[in-house]
Amino acid sequence: MFFIKSLVLQDFRCHRHKSLPFGNAANIIIGKNASGKTSVVEAIYCLALGKSYKAASAAEMIRKGAPFATAKAEIANRGREDVLFLSIGASGKKIVLNNKPITRLSDYLGYFKVIAFSPEDYRLIKGTPGDRRNFMDVNISQMSPGYLRSLIRYRKILKQRNEVLKSLADRSVRGDEDLLNILSSQLAKEGRVIINERTKFFAGINPIFSERVKQISAGAERGDLNYIINTDPHLLEQSYTRKRASELAAQTTLFGPHRDDFEMRINGEAAAAFASQGQQKTLCLASKLALVDMLAAGDSPLIAILDDVFSELDFNRQNQILQAVDRKFQVFITATSVAGLAEGLLERGKIINIEEEE
Repeated sequence: MFFIKSLVLQDFRCHRHKSLPFGNAANIIIGKNASGKTSVVEAIYCLALGKSYKAASAAEMIRKGAPFATAKAEIANRGREDVLFLSIGASGKKIVLNNKPITRLSDYLGYFKVIAFSPEDYRLIKGTPGDRRNFMDVNISQMSPGYLRSLIRYRKILKQRNEVLKSLADRSVRGDEDLLNILSSQLAKEGRVIINERTKFFAGINPIFSERVKQISAGAERGDLNYIINTDPHLLEQSYTRKRASELAAQTTLFGPHRDDFEMRINGEAAAAFASQGQQKTLCLASKLALVDMLAAGDSPLIAILDDVFSELDFNRQNQILQAVDRKFQVFITATSVAGLAEGLLERGKIINIEEEE
């Protein structure tokens, strides 16, 4: 089995120093608001993906006045002991596994997978297209290293192409039409990979998502995910050629997967406009449970994080989560108290009071 045995935080968020032992199943971290519960699971998420699901920038995770933050995890990895170390400083983030620095995130991603249930999940319905693209990118990257490599190259080329468009639009600066054509071709190539992977992802998750919505609502609701492609992948390069005047006027790239989106639908209608609060809870929970099913299907171990959401769910929704994760992999739950948590969870889980630990 794969599980995190212990975690040591140094100058991470509000924690000057915090050392925590964990059980191999459910870990229920309790404490008052602002006591640092979320910081603990945020660190675990960062150890898996090299990024936070909370912070807009890495600097936010460094305790005020400290030069850097660190997180060190001791891990039982199916018969061997691993040590995973994360440092965050002015020069960026660094991950070290068993004393070997990770030079490329795409090579490391998948050491263990992670999925986080959090209050921010409502952004999948009410948030921006950028929030939903982040959902796609984070989760597809965990299943497809090739997707992440294409995404990294796409973003680099996109930045270069936008700079060339700005220089061409500025008549006082000599632009390079040939360079723009080369970048357009390169961008279209990576864009096709990204769109095709996203299309495959939605084809895989949609039937699972629909079934989860049906289960949670006891058959009362129908749900589906609608992937909204900005431009047909086969027409990307043509769009860059035919609509160049529009892009020069806007001084930015108007076509491609960086402008894709998706919507959740309830009973055939867009959830953002028609879903009640209860229906939104159902859809958000169904999307994460569907991801659990997909991520758990691979060879890489999975860790689930339920950050400040479990006690807000009724017992039916709690039980849906328990059935999905119980006894299968390690789970971290944060809450202000154990009140409102399912009895079965309390019986099997390790309760950790964040305010009592060193």
